Amino acid sequence: MKIRTGFVSNSSSSSFVIALAELSATQLHHIENHIGIARNRKIDKYANEEDSWSVDVDEYNVSCSTFMDNFDMANFLDKIGVPEKAIIWENRE
Repeated sequence: MKIRTGFVSNSSSSSFVIALAELSATQLHHIENHIGIARNRKIDKYANEEDSWSVDVDEYNVSCSTFMDNFDMANFLDKIGVPEKAIIWENRE
């Protein structure tokens, strides 16, 4: 039997893409600033920068990813009014 001691990393990751055409300017701002917005709007009062997702915006899409699923981005997107059908999720474990 193998026993692991010390730090054990969680290798799970998650990502999604939303077409910019599906988002309002306010929703895009909220996604880019999701930790601060979540705290200020009391969506997640425990949100902190260590839990933040990487957010990349190009001409057509917003792409977000994380290596640790700490911040509940699905709940956040729902609270700011992003339609579920607009989100293309890719989950890896």
